[in-house]
Amino acid sequence: MILKHARVLNSSTHRFDREAVVIENGRIVSFDGNADGEVFDCEGLFVLPGMIDTHIHGFGGEEFAKPEGDFGKAPSILSDDGVTGFAATVRCMPLDEIAACMKNAAAHIGQATGGAKVLGIHCEGPFVSEERRGAMHPPRLTCDVATMQTLLDAANGHLKLMTIAPERENAAAVIAHATQNGVACSMGHTDATYAVAEAAVDSGARRATHVFNAMRPLSHRETGILGVSLTDDRVHCEMIADFVHLDPATVKLVYRAKGAENITLISDAGRMSGLPNGQYEVGGILRTVKDGLCLDPEGRIAGSCFSMLKGAQNLLSLGIPLEEIAQMASENPAKALGMFDTVGSIDIGKQADLIVCDEKLHIRAVFVDGIQVK
Repeated sequence: MILKHARVLNSSTHRFDREAVVIENGRIVSFDGNADGEVFDCEGLFVLPGMIDTHIHGFGGEEFAKPEGDFGKAPSILSDDGVTGFAATVRCMPLDEIAACMKNAAAHIGQATGGAKVLGIHCEGPFVSEERRGAMHPPRLTCDVATMQTLLDAANGHLKLMTIAPERENAAAVIAHATQNGVACSMGHTDATYAVAEAAVDSGARRATHVFNAMRPLSHRETGILGVSLTDDRVHCEMIADFVHLDPATVKLVYRAKGAENITLISDAGRMSGLPNGQYEVGGILRTVKDGLCLDPEGRIAGSCFSMLKGAQNLLSLGIPLEEIAQMASENPAKALGMFDTVGSIDIGKQADLIVCDEKLHIRAVFVDGIQVK
């Protein structure tokens, strides 16, 4: 397969300076437009690496935190929106339930889905702050290395990201242990002060979960975790750009403070995403969806109703270049998962997970492992 007559994003230059992509056996083998093979004409279109969602709880009626079964049509719905891979995200629940859900998600990694691939697991909690829990219901668990090891064992090597509140007891030791075992620790659902957050970064935390959301608010006298997240170059920020979780001006603030190289675009979508207005049950609690807003019974925002594509298009509407959006939506997520050697950019030897789109990010075709799924 040859994607030809395209404007192909070059990961080395971050420019659209190639015109073809040659795919064989699911991988990118060259950029030779004269190679032999079936041609997919991309005249007037852009070719980008597929988007990777590292914080997504479900979609289209399916929840990824489930103790058994596959993820139904959710992967194919996501790939229709240009998402070619994701980290199945497990919310706060009792420890045995988290373990069961992670074991189930791990069993689907590497399996064909007919759409977006399961690349890893993100555990959002369980060591979070009750004060900043948002719509989650954290279990009463001691934050310690032994419990962390239970989670690592359940994920069978596939736990890639973990959200933790730095002010929890033993957080520094847990962060250090998780980091040593290949887990990228992200500070989130937290009321941490600046000093506590900075200490967590010194212990190995390198990320901020859905920046601004479920965090101690920014104050000019005690900037808290946001002061660290926005000014410490070691910290990478997750950002939900649906213009619900963050006002457009706040999105601009994060972009100007961190730059595209230090932002990972996420959806934080839940099982109700992509469904009509109505009420949906998540973990035994009703959530109400109306006009793109999802609320819990207490009136708090309870996840997103959109895929990453909406956020990417919103970034485009703010004048952020397409090549930088690709960095935030593909390259950086792949690096967060420790998988940039195989996915996240258009390079020889990498998996052919690709989007064909126009200049407004309207998706025309999607390829997963070189197979057209849209």
